[in-house]
Amino acid sequence: MKRVETININGIVFSIDDDAFGKLGSYLDALGKYFEQEQGGREIITDIEARISELFAERDGGTGQVITLADVTKVIRILGTPEDIAGADADFEAGTVTPPRPAQQPEKSMRRLYRDPDQRYLGGVCSGIAAWLGISPLAMRLGFLAIVFFYGISILVYALLWIIIPKAKTTAQKLEMRGEPVTISNIEKITRENRSDPSLSQSFRNFLNEAGEFLGKAFDVAGRILGILLGLSMLCWGICIAIGLTVLIFMQDLAFNSMVDWDFLSFTELFRHIITPASYTFLLICTVLAAVLPVFALVFWGARLIVRFKVKRKLLHVALSVLWVIAIVTGIIVCLSQARNFAWRNDQITETRQLAPSDTIFLAVAPSSLQISNNPMEVYFDKDNRCFYGKPSLRVHKSEDGHVKLKLNRESQGENKRAAYQYAENIAYTVDVRNSLLTLDPYFTVTPQDKWKFQTLDVVLYVPEGVIIVADKTLCNDRVLGRWLRWRSNADCTWVMTEKDGLQVTGIKK
Repeated sequence: MKRVETININGIVFSIDDDAFGKLGSYLDALGKYFEQEQGGREIITDIEARISELFAERDGGTGQVITLADVTKVIRILGTPEDIAGADADFEAGTVTPPRPAQQPEKSMRRLYRDPDQRYLGGVCSGIAAWLGISPLAMRLGFLAIVFFYGISILVYALLWIIIPKAKTTAQKLEMRGEPVTISNIEKITRENRSDPSLSQSFRNFLNEAGEFLGKAFDVAGRILGILLGLSMLCWGICIAIGLTVLIFMQDLAFNSMVDWDFLSFTELFRHIITPASYTFLLICTVLAAVLPVFALVFWGARLIVRFKVKRKLLHVALSVLWVIAIVTGIIVCLSQARNFAWRNDQITETRQLAPSDTIFLAVAPSSLQISNNPMEVYFDKDNRCFYGKPSLRVHKSEDGHVKLKLNRESQGENKRAAYQYAENIAYTVDVRNSLLTLDPYFTVTPQDKWKFQTLDVVLYVPEGVIIVADKTLCNDRVLGRWLRWRSNADCTWVMTEKDGLQVTGIKK
């Protein structure tokens, strides 16, 4: 059993076992003795302690894991010892632990982008980028001025970079900016360079530092205000879209039925009668995900810009983004696969019926209780019989062979030519012929097992020249069966087939 101590390094509290506590204390004491006589030694010790706390926090388990002897040994190996700086061969603190020496010079670490506060003239943006790229700060400043002069890039770009790029505050961050390993020798070197840098007089540097800090705070406040305004806008848009989607989901059938007379058949039910049930389920899920996830993103990031809370579990956000893309792609694939069900349209299936010759032909419409005049698609769904009704069209043409004929032309779409032909053949329609009276059904029927494939029926009546057509008043007022007849609102429903002008209104009153 080992005793566990609690220590505070650079403002961070850690738990450390007894062996590790003794070794770490000896190490810090040795560093204190080495740097106590050196100018700026206290600053070096502070930077070393800050780096030690960072390394402890980066371990597996973070600050919650107890620091062990192995953890302390690893940190000492990374930072080095005073003997490494002096080049001495003596043991580290005679009579105590001898830390392992690095077998070779530590490799350079990956460079990180910071603003350089030591080489700055204003915000340290150019000097920080120069250190990150490994070039001279003067070359970077001249290049930026050339870009501003020749390409018209606004100084606002500099201000934006000032806000985005963090400042290298600690010695460890300054070393990371240069891509150098954070060791005791490098920390001492950076401290000496900063103390002996004659590039600017101290008073002028202090003035620039104060001016830069003021401008940085001003830009930070401006960015904060803009972020809040943008967050409020995103949050409002997200909430409005969410309310709109909710209303659409619950009110779609009511709105749909108010515009289209479906005998209380909802839009979703109609959709299921056009595509397969499985495709409908997939498409519904994809539509919900594609609509809800962007709304969630608007609300979440809008709230984040306002409150500025940290984003945890970033992998979850990546997964949601991938899920949204998958929903879009899957929805497109389902739509394309269902569009194939309407890829073919059959050639007309024509049924011809020879009628008895007559000087006068009477046309009438069979009575029906269906009312679909408000339906723009001219389709009616019967929920009791689970079938569709469609409106046929009626045309009257001149017969070229002198016979009275009636042709029924059926068409439909389908996934292939054979299926389209079968759907068209299944269209049911009745014409009652009694002598010279033709009674037409106002609707054709699509059999219950067939889905709606945009079936159509065209009724064509061929009559010889001189034959009189007398239409029932119901037919005259019907805007579908009567739309191909040349009737006028105040004219009698009587026509005659002429040689040159086709069907013409007569003056005969019937």
